[in-house]
Amino acid sequence: MNQFYLTVDLLKTRLEANLNVNTTLFGRTEDKDLYKKNIYPIAHIVPVSANSTSRVSTFSFEIAALDQRDLSKKIATDKFEGNDDLQDNLNVTYTILNDLISWLQRQNNDNMIELVSVSEFQPLLFKDYNLLDGWVVRIELQLPNNIDIC
Repeated sequence: MNQFYLTVDLLKTRLEANLNVNTTLFGRTEDKDLYKKNIYPIAHIVPVSANSTSRVSTFSFEIAALDQRDLSKKIATDKFEGNDDLQDNLNVTYTILNDLISWLQRQNNDNMIELVSVSEFQPLLFKDYNLLDGWVVRIELQLPNNIDIC
């Protein structure tokens, strides 16, 4: 009866173990900018849907990795790179999500949580009030349904 907790904890544990992640958040997307003490990059877990059969429970999540864009006061001499760290942010946040997905694909855990599907990574550019850049991916995790119907 604790399948949801198990899947969220699995995601949280791996994201927090990533040396590039400084803050891990859970919940509504608009909440990520309200915490003034966030240390970036952040990983954000958002539940999307759940499904249950007599045999398995399936949970979908959107996982975002975001970093705050730094703008330089220097005049940009390179139009391709600009005067900010957008490419750096996209690289670091991609690495965070790629690590999570690669780890989930190889995962063999006591709770038999399996990665069922992964969407394409979608870029997020200059999002929200804190000028966040990064990537978001939707994943689906499945585990045995441990509810006894008898």
